Amino acid sequence: MSKDVFEEELGRPSIFKDESKLSIDYVPPSLPHREKELRTLVRTFKILLEKPGSKSCKILISGSVGTGKTALAKLFGKLISNEAQQRGVNLHYIHINCRRDKTEFLVLKRIVHYFNPSFPTRGFSPEELLFALQKTLDNHEAFLLITLDELDFYIKKSGPELLYDLTRLYEEKLNATQRISLIGIAKDISWMSLIDSSTLSTLQQNVLYLARYTASQLRDILEMRVKEAFYEGCVSEDAINLIADIAAEWGDARYSLELLWRAGKYAEAEGEFRVLPEHVRQANAEIHPVIRKEILLDLPQHHRLLLLALARKLKKNEKAYVTMGEIEDLYHIVCEEYGEKPRGHTQIWNYIHDLESCGIINIKPSGPGLRGKTTLISLPDVPATLLEKELMSLL
Repeated sequence: MSKDVFEEELGRPSIFKDESKLSIDYVPPSLPHREKELRTLVRTFKILLEKPGSKSCKILISGSVGTGKTALAKLFGKLISNEAQQRGVNLHYIHINCRRDKTEFLVLKRIVHYFNPSFPTRGFSPEELLFALQKTLDNHEAFLLITLDELDFYIKKSGPELLYDLTRLYEEKLNATQRISLIGIAKDISWMSLIDSSTLSTLQQNVLYLARYTASQLRDILEMRVKEAFYEGCVSEDAINLIADIAAEWGDARYSLELLWRAGKYAEAEGEFRVLPEHVRQANAEIHPVIRKEILLDLPQHHRLLLLALARKLKKNEKAYVTMGEIEDLYHIVCEEYGEKPRGHTQIWNYIHDLESCGIINIKPSGPGLRGKTTLISLPDVPATLLEKELMSLL
């Protein structure tokens, strides 16, 4: 029986062409809306290619979760490594997650093992590992660009010694060849008060801040990843738009890709060959469940009737948004079903704003593609089928 289930699932056709393209570890060949920031990194570190050893370069990349800090650093690391190889410059890029390697010993161990995997680190102190690293770089005439990811977490937990030791390893020697440059990644810069003034002055002069993504920018990112991860035509445009609108609240590309992946999994589980807005709502409810029965219990009767009309319309609709006119028409039908006299347009408009203030629905003005101006209404966080069931049990 178990074998049959296993073979059946393996034999099931998939809408995914390569779902690894939605992983947070995947670095795409280009980063939409981060071209300007990539140019800043190139300008900052190009001296490592043009005059290797003449200067140590440092920069801090800062920004909220999901703004592309790690992806930007990794893409730049790959590009500068390739360019260095073409120019015959012995430059190496190492990306270290400081939340995983939480001590100076673990960070230095990872760097030393990059050059010499068999190096016996047991019994060595951080100072001895620093000396071993320096000796390796000097002997091989190598240069190193290190990214310390989640540096704010590390500094707050373990202190600034690692940063100090790496920046001073060559800088304190007169006319020494500068072999180590640094990229720091942090969500904010509040931890900077914990480091010494000389290191602080260098980093403060070179902070690259990544702003949160807008809904339109997230849409561009999603469209690129859809082409890489799904077979053609397997994700509806309205599903993409809904994901972008949901994730735009935080400007979080990572969250948008998580939603896209989960929505794809819901579609496959249901035997569907297209990801639709309802799958997105299911995915979002799984990650951030927001439907609480007490909220629905507190709603007046006509708010519930209007919400039921919205749920039914979206359940049958492949679109992420419906118009105010469509909801009003169905609301009148629902009122007739439950023996209630429908309210007028102005009162319905007030109900819509009440539901938005409760966090149950989203509204936005219509854009290109619709004649005239109207209000578009969506249900971003709750699957329409689940909401309909809850409302019918209360009504």
